[in-house]
Amino acid sequence: MTSYRKLLLASSLMVLAGCNSGSGSDSKTTITKQVTKPAADYNFNDEEITELYNHRDQVLNSVNFYYNGQVYDRVLFGEELDDDITVIRLMDKYSETIDLMINRNEEAECIIYSDNQYSDKFDCGKEVQSVGEETTVIQSKSVNDYTPILLEYNNEDFEFLSHIGSTVLKVINEYDQVDIETSAAFKNFLHDNFGQDVSERDQNSSTLGISTFIQLANIVQIYQDYSMMLKFDNIINGSVDDDVNMYTGLMIRNNYIATMVTKNGSVFSGGTDLFSAGVERTLERKAPTNAIELNKQVGVHSWAEDDKTAKEFPFTDLSHRKQATYFKTMLGDEGVDFYMYTLDSAPASGEHWVTKKESDKYNLINNIVD
Repeated sequence: MTSYRKLLLASSLMVLAGCNSGSGSDSKTTITKQVTKPAADYNFNDEEITELYNHRDQVLNSVNFYYNGQVYDRVLFGEELDDDITVIRLMDKYSETIDLMINRNEEAECIIYSDNQYSDKFDCGKEVQSVGEETTVIQSKSVNDYTPILLEYNNEDFEFLSHIGSTVLKVINEYDQVDIETSAAFKNFLHDNFGQDVSERDQNSSTLGISTFIQLANIVQIYQDYSMMLKFDNIINGSVDDDVNMYTGLMIRNNYIATMVTKNGSVFSGGTDLFSAGVERTLERKAPTNAIELNKQVGVHSWAEDDKTAKEFPFTDLSHRKQATYFKTMLGDEGVDFYMYTLDSAPASGEHWVTKKESDKYNLINNIVD
């Protein structure tokens, strides 16, 4: 089984070269100048990503599931289906995995699913719960064969299970070229358990988070001497962890990985952030049309926090400076302006699909192929 903590030892994979923290100031200046755009002066560093990883690692170890004689205690992927229902993929010490849907309604059934093998359910409602200050314990039996079940999870960490990401990275190794293809972790789970109640688009969509970072770090360590391309081959809805997602992007750039949105895929929000990190960025058009925005494959929008929009925060705010530094690293001189463009493109709740003219202006897509 992969030792995830060892992945952080290769700090050279994650250092952002050439970005320094702090901005210069003129002590003689007495007039406060209005800041019209954020400074690209943030210092991404190994200490920060290590701290971020350690915090997320706690969440990845916050669930224990005893089923059919096996103990599943490592969370690999997570996604929220609604406010009270989350589906996660768990792994045991032998690297065997299952999908588990946890329903926290008072009267509820939870689902156990093994890809193309079996699906089972068990009562996980209020009557079988023991809720403590730190943990919730559920003792139940499976519906199909009355197998004893014990589920334990940390109450505080539970809400973060849906913030670890649900995008699977699969390596296709051909000679000296390594393609890394994305897919949705819970596509088969949703299809087999909910069918037409979940649209094909939603079944094929996924998010980015610490799970993406961990997978890519492992791949980079194994294939660091190969030419690599990250192919977005499904619908990437965005990032559920922007702080970690930027470090995933830095890993892409520092390891000279190219990126491609395939005709089957699309990127939006944090997905576009990762696409921009490619040393060479290719769009494979879904349909042969000159108006690439009609294919809805590369999308952007602004961000918000609580009830405040991005532009209501001063451009000296840390969030703006991080984004400005990130995009300057990826897109050069056009990077900060690209970030400013995203803030005006659509509200946080909306979406805007990049046009060819906009892409050319900010040097976002290098190649467009059919």
